[in-house]
Amino acid sequence: MQKYQRWIPFTGFIILSATVLTLLGATVFTGLKTQWIAGIVSLIVLAGALITIIAEGKRILADKKFNDELPLIKHVYEFLGVLIGGVLSCIFCRDFQLGAVVGASLIAIIAYLLVPKHAVPVYCGAFVGMTSNALLFTRSEVAIASAIAGIIYVLSSYVFGGFGGKLGTIAFISTIITSLILGREFIAAPVYEPSQILMIILVALVAAPLTYYFNVIRGHGPVLASGFVGLLGGLILPIIPEIGGTLAVVAICSGFAGMSSKARSPKIWMMFVAGLFIGIVFVYSAPTFGGAGGKLGTIAFGSIMAVYGFMSLVGKKSEKEALAAK
Repeated sequence: MQKYQRWIPFTGFIILSATVLTLLGATVFTGLKTQWIAGIVSLIVLAGALITIIAEGKRILADKKFNDELPLIKHVYEFLGVLIGGVLSCIFCRDFQLGAVVGASLIAIIAYLLVPKHAVPVYCGAFVGMTSNALLFTRSEVAIASAIAGIIYVLSSYVFGGFGGKLGTIAFISTIITSLILGREFIAAPVYEPSQILMIILVALVAAPLTYYFNVIRGHGPVLASGFVGLLGGLILPIIPEIGGTLAVVAICSGFAGMSSKARSPKIWMMFVAGLFIGIVFVYSAPTFGGAGGKLGTIAFGSIMAVYGFMSLVGKKSEKEALAAK
């Protein structure tokens, strides 16, 4: 059997890091141009995510487990799970006309109930299936993007473990790659109105800790928790006039942060901070890569990484102070 090679996780690390930094960097640019306070908050998120990325890079370089055997069959199942999840999600969202939020949420719940061991890669593929039909026209194109996502999923299996939104980030870069190859143009949505921004942030502040509650505190796991909150938001929030559909998208987006493990977010209050970050980034990333499946997860990924990054700095400072006091 083959051995682990360091280039495998390092390639996944580079891909995911570049993806989230690109989106957050574009958000900072839009924020500073539109509303300087939002630009500063976006810059804070970018800085916090960068702290986590640097720490993860150091961990990979210092990791000594590369003498272990590479579980090829496990990765084959992961690849197939992502591929199947993408195509099924596309069918649910488009053919059954359930919409992206409800369709992907149902895929999560069904995968958890039927194939719990493979629910995570299937849910990853579901984010590819959320892509707008303005970017990926057919199920075949969605399948191509899902196959690319399956490869990136395998490459990134050993990096950024426990961070909510990682699955969406895998789908996001895969959708971008496929759309660029096919020569498609991304949707450039305008930044929201102040009254809408307040509602977006409010929903984000609720969805992230609610998902975390079901995931970690109640012990239902990240896939079922995210699917449940996403489905709840997708069924209830659209009744709100004008902005209801957007709020449903915000709910599932913020819920992705709540998929984080207890090791990455030991306190539920960290989810409220992540929710605030998500609300801001969601609003000011609107003009960038619109319609790409997985963008919502990337927003959550960068936001929870930012919270974790700053908390790790505080922890190191406290540790140094404790050692100095001895």
